[in-house]
Amino acid sequence: MKLIFWIIASLALIITISECKSTKKVTEDDATAKAVAQKITLYNKPFKDLKSDYFNIDSMAVENQTLAVFVSYGGGCGEVDFNMYYKPQMMAVMPHKSNLFLTLTDNDPCRSVVSEKLLFDLSVFNKEAKSGGVILNLNGKELRYQLSGEQAD
Repeated sequence: MKLIFWIIASLALIITISECKSTKKVTEDDATAKAVAQKITLYNKPFKDLKSDYFNIDSMAVENQTLAVFVSYGGGCGEVDFNMYYKPQMMAVMPHKSNLFLTLTDNDPCRSVVSEKLLFDLSVFNKEAKSGGVILNLNGKELRYQLSGEQAD
């Protein structure tokens, strides 16, 4: 009887440990499978009203008309949801500037370090990008987005 108990307890421990891996890296195949860019949502209230769980922006780059944001956060075995918001520019300055804010809703109890590539559709900024470019300020990091005439078509 004790032997059966120890076998069941050992199996339960192995399953529990294997549920949360220490590190998860996104491969190119994973990124290609998730290649659908999310929309960026207009937000007219102060960004401080938005709630977010902790994450880190490791880097970001413009790929065609898409903003690629490389993030890392704690998790690995549950659901997470990233959303990006922008505020309309109030002053007419050149180049145009737009503040972006990225949020994470993390319903994931695991503590692994997860690295992920997020894609966001920049078409909402194409008008500004064609007329001299737009400086995108994402959570304190700046990046320029500019299009030539044929790129925006």
